[in-house]
Amino acid sequence: MTLANRRNAGAAVASPSADDEYLTTDEVAARLRVHPTTILRRLGAMDDPDPTRIPAVRVGRVWRIPRREFEEWLARSSQAARQLGRQRRLF
Repeated sequence: MTLANRRNAGAAVASPSADDEYLTTDEVAARLRVHPTTILRRLGAMDDPDPTRIPAVRVGRVWRIPRREFEEWLARSSQAARQLGRQRRLF
């Protein structure tokens, strides 16, 4: 065992918190019950002003969606859809 290994032998491995967790496009597609290609079409950069875009980060050739950002986007989108539905009611 090297000196560095002995120093780190008792160190706990930090588990990622929910804030640090990233989702794959397949995971988001499964959650929304749509095809992964649909998700790829809706992804946008984190600073994209378009509220219909799902905030994401590109890592090499793949996209990752921060869980917290996705949850916030989903809540905003759901609220906007409900408000739009109320406006369209005729009765």
